[in-house]
Amino acid sequence: MTTSPLVRQCLALLLRSKNSSTPLPPATAAQLHALLLTSGHIHYDSLCLLFRSYCACGRPLGAHNLLAQMPQPPPVSFCNTLLRSYTDLGFHREALVLYSRMRAFDHLTFPFAAKACGGLRLCRHGRAVHCRALTAGLGGDAYVQNTLVSMYTRCREVAAAEAVFGAMRSRTMVSWNIVIGGCVKNGCPERALEVFEAMVGSGVGIDRATAVSVLPACAQTKDLRTGRAVHRLAEGRGLGNYVAVKNALIDMYGKCGSLEDARRVFDDDKFDKDVVSWTAMIGAYVLNDRAGKALALGCEMLMSSEARPNAVTMAYLLSACASLPPGKHAKCTHTLCIRLGLQSDVIVETALVDSYAKCGHMKMIEMIVEKGSQRTETWNAAISGYTHREQEKKAIELFKRMIAESVRPDSATMASVLPAYAEFADLVQAKNIHCFLLTQGFLGSAEIATGLIDVYAKAGNLEVTWELFQCLPEKDVVAWTTIIAGYGMHGHARTAILLYDTMVEKGVKPNNITMASLLYACSHAGMIDEGLCLFDDIRNVHGLMPNAEHYSCLIDMLGRAGRIEEAYRLIEDMPFKPTASAWGVLLGACVLHENVEFGEIAAKHLVELEPENTGNYVLLGKVYASAGRWADVQDLQRMMEERDLHKDPGSSAVDAKSELC
Repeated sequence: MTTSPLVRQCLALLLRSKNSSTPLPPATAAQLHALLLTSGHIHYDSLCLLFRSYCACGRPLGAHNLLAQMPQPPPVSFCNTLLRSYTDLGFHREALVLYSRMRAFDHLTFPFAAKACGGLRLCRHGRAVHCRALTAGLGGDAYVQNTLVSMYTRCREVAAAEAVFGAMRSRTMVSWNIVIGGCVKNGCPERALEVFEAMVGSGVGIDRATAVSVLPACAQTKDLRTGRAVHRLAEGRGLGNYVAVKNALIDMYGKCGSLEDARRVFDDDKFDKDVVSWTAMIGAYVLNDRAGKALALGCEMLMSSEARPNAVTMAYLLSACASLPPGKHAKCTHTLCIRLGLQSDVIVETALVDSYAKCGHMKMIEMIVEKGSQRTETWNAAISGYTHREQEKKAIELFKRMIAESVRPDSATMASVLPAYAEFADLVQAKNIHCFLLTQGFLGSAEIATGLIDVYAKAGNLEVTWELFQCLPEKDVVAWTTIIAGYGMHGHARTAILLYDTMVEKGVKPNNITMASLLYACSHAGMIDEGLCLFDDIRNVHGLMPNAEHYSCLIDMLGRAGRIEEAYRLIEDMPFKPTASAWGVLLGACVLHENVEFGEIAAKHLVELEPENTGNYVLLGKVYASAGRWADVQDLQRMMEERDLHKDPGSSAVDAKSELC
């Protein structure tokens, strides 16, 4: 068959593209394929050229069809080329299907197959690839080992990754970087730092990837010393001017609380700041409670930088707005989000809800939920906002509306709404949410099951509380604290202490909340000696530092027992400035035992700390009245009138069962 000039040109073009670093456009490759097909010049050589062209231009499915048309079994190199094309484009499932049909392999096959397993988080399939590589005698190949380490870290099998890494005879810089980065991504930053120290100690140099991998570990562990050492190493090797390294340094210094160092890196003129640089510095200010500086830097970014804020930038700025009352900054930033076209981004939308909740602008939350994207994350943020603003009824109503509008709740939804059910303390509602969790399969999560235990405990049903606690497969400190607090708040202090003893025997270390719950239980049960022993345990047994809540519980305990002077001395001996809560507890005890002397002292401190709190004046008035000092009562009332202070009216809750009520 004679070859026409047009066909010869097609074949020449395919040959040139084979040897060129620039692939043909996908449409051109398809046109050449069609021309060769219609002209009858599809043979093995042209199929090979078309195959390589399809792989190079990102059309692996077209290449796969050609592979099936080849008249003889294709060489391993062809399958490897197609595997690479699939994995580069993220078509991991198709890559594994191709790999499963291969009967011949070389040192390039297994890395691509391992990459596909890692992309799909299929650890079992990854182990099969590993076994086949060992059987083929390629288990010691450095390239194969590196990809296996990467695959295991992506599958969250850090121990397996380290086992492969430990068996490597020649570890390259890439090998060390993969292990360090894998440890960080799997929540093992301490181990990442250990591997980094071993890497430096063995004389292996560092590159950009090393710095970018290890600096987040320093940030997570707040290891400023190692972070500065990495910075010096990077500068010494000439890596300090790379933007990715600079950004990682800013982030590390910010999370370690060293704002001066972060700003010094940011202000360096030797690198071009991108959006990540600005965002990292703004985030550093937000994380260190410098909301004003964060907003000022955001304005500077808009005015003087070519970098355009992204969703993460706006989320940080909205977080800064949340700590600056009265919320006008949040509305301005919301407007900026709309102008930038970011208001529908899930990160921005949830940040907006969170910011408005912290500022108390609940109507804006309703508007965002009403007109927003109707994503689960947005509903979760709104429910959480209502819960934290102590609007439990609104949180529960919004949750029920979410279900009614067919927005599927997730575990984060339940973690947000369960505290609202707990504070509502309604046994009927507790049973309703229990049924929902059961039918939707949420009780498999220990966190959610613990939240339900808290709901029943606060509703007063300790029998179901105990049954749910017993059903937990693993009981962590949060679960133990919840059950202890549940028994303690209902007057079962001795049971709470028995649970505490069992918890310690099982090797679970209590936290500050556990100890506060126990002290609260002892205080309300009048168990002074037990409470004092528990207070000593905080520091001497568990190595914790007593906080303001612990001292308030102990003061309340002593005050209820009439040991007013001892409670006062405890306040004076506190290792930090006494809080309004501590003085308030002492004043309440003085009212109970009609102690005017210490009541006046406590009231004086409370008026300095909370001059607008009418409850403090009312309590002091009760102390004066109990001692018959009516002139002082009248003086106190005149002082309240002069300061325009009014006692809040009392209220009570009634559970109305009928619609008429």
